Amino acid sequence: MKRFHVIVLCILCLFVSIGCGSRPAEQPPQSTAPAVDAEEIVVFATAEPKDTQQPMPETAAPTDTPLPSDTSANEPTAEPTAAPQRYAVADDMYTIAWISDPQHYSEQFPETYYAMTSFLRDHRDEMNLSYVINTGDFVNHPDADTEWDVADKAQAMIDDIPNGVLAGNHDVLDPVGYKTFCVRFGEKRYRDKPWYGGSFENNRGHYDLLTVGETDYLFVYMGFGPTKKAIEWVRSVFKQYPDRVGILCLHDYYTKKLTLSEDGKKWHEKVVAKSPNLYMVLCGHKYGSYCFPESFDDDKDGREDRTVYQMLFNYQASLHDGGGGYLRLIQVDEARGTMHNLTYSPLTEDYNRFDDPVNREEYYPFDEKNEEFDLPLPWKIEH
Repeated sequence: MKRFHVIVLCILCLFVSIGCGSRPAEQPPQSTAPAVDAEEIVVFATAEPKDTQQPMPETAAPTDTPLPSDTSANEPTAEPTAAPQRYAVADDMYTIAWISDPQHYSEQFPETYYAMTSFLRDHRDEMNLSYVINTGDFVNHPDADTEWDVADKAQAMIDDIPNGVLAGNHDVLDPVGYKTFCVRFGEKRYRDKPWYGGSFENNRGHYDLLTVGETDYLFVYMGFGPTKKAIEWVRSVFKQYPDRVGILCLHDYYTKKLTLSEDGKKWHEKVVAKSPNLYMVLCGHKYGSYCFPESFDDDKDGREDRTVYQMLFNYQASLHDGGGGYLRLIQVDEARGTMHNLTYSPLTEDYNRFDDPVNREEYYPFDEKNEEFDLPLPWKIEH
């Protein structure tokens, strides 16, 4: 009997389950969250986290367009154009370059000398390079032909750029005197140049005439150990061209203590103070880089009429490399009435050597402010 009751109970449960399957299921309460589309689920599941995705370039295809099969999209982009070097100038500016005391280059570091003049030749257009000055001491030993060969080869690289030279004391030491200098850098080398004005004793002294921008220049040179006749010749040249901007280029003008040397006193008294068209004196010989402005009352009316920049530039005391190949670049801006003085070595591609304290030798006291500075033009520009 019990077995019969169990069978009846199982049959009843079967009918109940069939009936429940045919009835509609109760709906769960509606969620307040927005529904998520199946396609969005797939995208979300396969996408990288937002903080690691790389932004698409503006020119990339839309995200629903497949990328091309080639690898051009992975190629590196071109490097940005480098900013112009500071030795380059604007089109309305120009540069006057200055080399001084290259004797250790000629003796021990010829590649440094070649780097300096080849740089001037190869970057002439960038600098609007108009003129190159050399204030002497081409060699350390005037009887060493190998040193003269280096100086000759280096200077030959700028023979087609207006330039002027003079002899330093090491170039004319006894018993050689001016003999070798006049053979290597005498009048014959320069007399056919359009800028060459004239010579004193086979280029022991000479002058150059050059017009750059709005300025008519007169560069006058005299080598080491001037005679009375030589000083008078220089003064006569300045008097001959009173309307030109005069620049006097010498080797010896200052002492180690930065006072006027014995020859410097003669130049100052006989030429600098008495030449109303002289505005700059450039010299080497002693070590350092300095500028000493001085004003003159030319018409004796009690007012200053003229300022002369007396400049010394010479790095040769850096004996471990002969001076490091540093040039002085005088960047003239006539429109603004300024000149920017910049010191640069094309050998090391370095500006202003002594801004790094490591390079300040104890025997060579130096203030880096004298390596780069601005000055107002001491002459007037007639526009």
